[in-house]
Amino acid sequence: MSSKHSTAGDGRGSLTSIVRTSRSAQVRTQIQEAISRGEFQPGERLPSERELVQTFGVSRVSVREAIRSLEALGLVKVEQGRGAFVSDRRSGVGEPLARWLALHRDEVFDLHLVRGALDELAAHCAAARHDPAAVAQLVLAHEALRERVEEGAPIEELIRHDLDFHIAIAEASGNPLLYDLLFDLHTLLAEARRFSFATGGRPRQSVSEHGEIVEAVRRGDPAAARAAMRRHVESIREITAAFVATESEGQSTKK
Repeated sequence: MSSKHSTAGDGRGSLTSIVRTSRSAQVRTQIQEAISRGEFQPGERLPSERELVQTFGVSRVSVREAIRSLEALGLVKVEQGRGAFVSDRRSGVGEPLARWLALHRDEVFDLHLVRGALDELAAHCAAARHDPAAVAQLVLAHEALRERVEEGAPIEELIRHDLDFHIAIAEASGNPLLYDLLFDLHTLLAEARRFSFATGGRPRQSVSEHGEIVEAVRRGDPAAARAAMRRHVESIREITAAFVATESEGQSTKK
């Protein structure tokens, strides 16, 4: 069992998870802002894990989760034994992403199926557990994304808040293994997440679907929470499938 979670019955376990997640999010946000300001250029290596621990005064666990989040957002690429390097995203969404989705079509579909099943379970458990502190964090994550969508924030920022929302559901489930599995799945689906948010109207649709999930969790209705999550993930799969079909037709025409 992962040491970064506790299932203590006195409530301290869930509070510890929230504090850890908050510190990790703070580290991630500060590094992301530094990248946005140009303090780290594409291809440049970020400071080592030890240096980041000393700079931010947090644990190695918080630093590692922050880097994993940045990797999920596509902002950094982690190379084993070398460190984390800033990704070159100047090409933006479009041809490179289209090629990536076409090459990884089967893998993406399989990952979406697994992610959907685990996300449904997490929503079900979150509603059944109905922990006040965890539900409050979920509501905050939902409101943060809603506000940024209303403000027309950049895609990268929307993706970050969307990731926060889904991680908050995993946290609210109270299941450490489920949390770890979902975190890794969302990391693997980072490119597909970026594409869906670049699709017209998708950010607002996600906010609406998230709202249905939140309401079900707040009511403590596991069946409704699971059903709302199922609809949400299926709508994302439909967007991905439609895109891949369009790309395949385009390739056939070129031949």
